[in-house]
Amino acid sequence: MSKIAIISQPDQGVFIDLGGCSNLQEALEHLSSTLQSSNKFWKGSKVILGMGSLKLSNDKAAQVLAIAKGVGVFPEEIYAKEEKTRAAFTDCGVKVSDVKPMNLPKVNLEIPKDQIPEAEAEAENAGGKSVVNSVSIVELEHDSLEHDSMEESDIELQEKLPESKDGTTEDTASQIQKLPQVLYIKQTLRSGQTVSHKGDLVIVGDVNPGAEIMAEGDITVWGSLRGIAHAGIGGNIEAEIRALNLQPIQIRIAHAIARAPDRKRVTYANGSGPETARIFEGKIRITKNKFD
Repeated sequence: MSKIAIISQPDQGVFIDLGGCSNLQEALEHLSSTLQSSNKFWKGSKVILGMGSLKLSNDKAAQVLAIAKGVGVFPEEIYAKEEKTRAAFTDCGVKVSDVKPMNLPKVNLEIPKDQIPEAEAEAENAGGKSVVNSVSIVELEHDSLEHDSMEESDIELQEKLPESKDGTTEDTASQIQKLPQVLYIKQTLRSGQTVSHKGDLVIVGDVNPGAEIMAEGDITVWGSLRGIAHAGIGGNIEAEIRALNLQPIQIRIAHAIARAPDRKRVTYANGSGPETARIFEGKIRITKNKFD
């Protein structure tokens, strides 16, 4: 279980769950580092704090709120299993609940029949055994082909913003609202920290081993990705994972899974530069980004 989980759902707000912490001191340290690292993001956001089974007195509850308010965050609700903790926050004038508002998404590793790679489909027909519910974990493959993401971004933007009757590009609020909502977090994620977002996720910082990030859309790490990343939760095979330094323990895109090779990549020491992982022919492939 993660020591701290940040679960973001645009229609419900952001849930910072500290229930995985073993004691209050650990919870306070994680809460403080999380809020202070991205204090500009949290201001104005609907934030719910989860205390799990931690038992807090009135003084300790006030201490938690003081940390949040110190960076301009005013929790709208506190989730706690312990009646004593709920009573303490109630005395502090905060709404409480014993019902968990959000959960980390369940990862569905079942491969739809129409998405089985051609080679596997042939093997299924020949051997008579089903591979629909199995998942092949392959080593990360790094292509030598270079990928110009700037050109692709321009193409995608043109497709998303259609032309109006007079031939000009529509740039209206209705068009912008159709784009995936982005969660932007400026901090390094340590071991035991999990971030989940219903949309595209951007981490400005490193994702260390033992940390996990998940998103229904794309994942972008402006730093080193050394933990676990899962993009396209829910089956979005068009999702991508990109990082300045892509050294994950494991990455997943929709149903596909790839792990780091047992051998160390020589190019890491030389600095491989930005790379993007995407699904190609049913498997995750990584290509180097080229910026001209």
